This record gives sequence, C-alpha cells and structure tokens, in this order.
Amino acid sequence: MVWPRHSANHPIPLFIMTPTPLAARISFALLTLSTLAVTGTTRAEEKHLAAMLQNDVFAGTDGGGYTNGLAIAYVRSTAPGETELAPHWLLAPVAPFLAVGPAAMTSVSLNQVMITPRDITTREPNPMDAPYLGALWVRAAQVSVQGDVADMFSLNLGMIGPASGARQAQTFIHRITGSTRPEGWDSQVSNRLLYGIERYRAVRFASGDGDSAAPSLDAIVLGGAEAGNMLSSVGGSVMLRYGTSLKRSYASSVRQLARSGDPLIFGRGWMAYLAVHGDHFFSHAGISNDLPPGGTRAELRESQVIGQTGIAYGWGDSSLSFSLQNTSALTTGSGRRKAYGSLTYTTALR
Repeated sequence: MVWPRHSANHPIPLFIMTPTPLAARISFALLTLSTLAVTGTTRAEEKHLAAMLQNDVFAGTDGGGYTNGLAIAYVRSTAPGETELAPHWLLAPVAPFLAVGPAAMTSVSLNQVMITPRDITTREPNPMDAPYLGALWVRAAQVSVQGDVADMFSLNLGMIGPASGARQAQTFIHRITGSTRPEGWDSQVSNRLLYGIERYRAVRFASGDGDSAAPSLDAIVLGGAEAGNMLSSVGGSVMLRYGTSLKRSYASSVRQLARSGDPLIFGRGWMAYLAVHGDHFFSHAGISNDLPPGGTRAELRESQVIGQTGIAYGWGDSSLSFSLQNTSALTTGSGRRKAYGSLTYTTALR
C-alpha cells in the first residue's frame, strides 16, 4: 500500500518483544495464523513462507506518513502442471458470492503497519500532518486464475490503536539503535477492532506464453475496491514485467501480500517490474473522521498514486524481490511525496 494502502521507522522484529501483554497478543495472533494455515487438500500444491518488509530507511527518509510495514505469510500455490488447489476453509464459503473461481493461490499473513508524522520529536504532533497510527491484523487471501484473468479477494481481521504494539515496537527499536525517541504516540486513536474485505480483478496481456526460460514481456491491469474501517478505497494498478516464467508468477503479482507489495517468484526465474498504483480513498483510520485528543486532523488526500520499480530473482527453493516506491502524501496538509523501499524473501516449505 501505500498499503500505503499503501505505514517505526525501522524494522519491527516481532520475535524479540519482551514478555508483556503485547507479547501475549502477538503470540495469540501467531497462533491464529498457524491455525488458519492448516488446510486439508488432495491436490498437488507447493507451500511457501514469505516475509515482506517495507521501510522508509531503504530510501534514506525518516517519518512523514507510511514508515514501516511488515508481513509474514504462509502461501500455497499450484504445483507445475496443476490449475487449482483446495481452497482455504475460511475463504471457500465466501468465494462463490464474490464470483471468485477455483483457487490458484492462497495466503494467510500476519501484518503490522505504522504511520507517523514527519516530526516525531514533539508530544503534540502537527495537526496538519499524518497521524500516529498502528495496526496489527491477520489477512486471508485467495487468487483464482482462469486463462489471462485473475480474481483476488481477502478478509482482514485485527486491531487498530495501542493494541497493535506500534508504540512499544518503535520506542524499543529507537532506544537500542540510538535513534530519536518518538514522543507523540499518546495522540493515536483508541483501540478498535480492524475488519475489512478486498476484491480485485486483473487481466494479463502477454507477448509470449510466459512459460519458457526465454525472457518475455507482459502487462497486468488490475481494478477493484477495498472496504473496511482501516481503509476504504477504489482503484487499480498497471504493472509491466520483463523476465522468465512470468505466467507461473501471475497470481503472486495480484496484490497478494499488499496493495504495493512485490511480486513473488516460485522456482527458478527472474523479472524486472515497473508499476503504478492509483486509488481514490473514501476513508482512512486516524485521518479526518478519527480525531486525536485535544486537536484536529488535516483532511484525507483522496487521490493516492504510488510509483514502483523493482527486481526479483528466484534460484529454486528461495527468491528475493526488492523495489523502491514513491507515494502521494496521506493528508492535504502535506504536499511532499513519500519514498520507501520494499524487500520480500520467499522460501519453499517441505
């Protein structure tokens, strides 16, 4: 996202939290993730673990909007020669109502995002800047591929506010790295349940079959909507890819982990990609309709545009993707665009 859909100015290592109620919540979320990932199937499939980190430190910036995003995902995809796999038990009852066909890929991920104003040294943040906002949620997603048409939908459930652990995580990392202490987290919105749904359709235009080892070129055009109390929007993307085995990685390029997430590569292959993501925002938690104590917020910038350029390489059982992204400001009070980097590592599970 930036997602900004899309949001710590440094990575958030969930596994080194101290034993606190926050750690208990994280442990419960991880247990939920593991439980959701258990799916019986008789079809041939491949299983992967993917970790995505988005952070402004990759672009040499610090603060001012979406500053950090983390996703750890369990991904199932069709094996070579297969066209579908058993759907996730949680998503199977919903897919027919959203006109989503048989699953070619499913994922269950634990996600955390962090948004901060540009100046994190004051206790009372600039009311015209982005707010302090943290969110932690589980996302279950499914992608169906039928020819050159792919359909994706996801269900999201988690927490917005102090229960997300964003304040503790950023303060802890800044303390051990000697970075500036964030002072304005008292202004974030109160705890609330996070819920939402996403539904997108993509069409692939290819110069070749995309299955051979020879490099080819394709374009993916995507459109759809997201509705929830974290974010509500309508929009789409255009992604150009050049590389090998593009057809096999099609499903993983359809907002599988996040709105502006990196495409995944399964097996051997490589690609370079260029994308533009555009969305019209109707609402965003912490902005306009969620006022902090003793102040007002700037209006939400309704038109959001993200530019993305990246590369990905797979060497068999593992792959690595990296992109640089540039996005519009979240609020009308700031006209400065935001830059950040995105790094995704994927490994096969046996």
